[in-house]
Amino acid sequence: MVDRRSGHIVVISSVQGKISIPYRSAYSASKHATQAYFDCLRAEVEQLGLAVSVISPGYIRTNLSINAVTGDGSNYGGERMLILSTI
Repeated sequence: MVDRRSGHIVVISSVQGKISIPYRSAYSASKHATQAYFDCLRAEVEQLGLAVSVISPGYIRTNLSINAVTGDGSNYGGERMLILSTI
């Protein structure tokens, strides 16, 4: 891509990289780091003709809530969430 001076990097992250909710601190931190890294990369490669996009879907039904932990490290065991994205 650099040699061609053309290309588009597309990254899938999560809305939790921007908006955090309780018991998701580690997940939110990792998604925030992903967002920040690729925002920086976008600025660094723009002059090379490369584009960088970060897609941040909203909440979907996963085991993330069930596998979440509380402040003392114990299992939160919350319910599954299903909230549609408003990208």
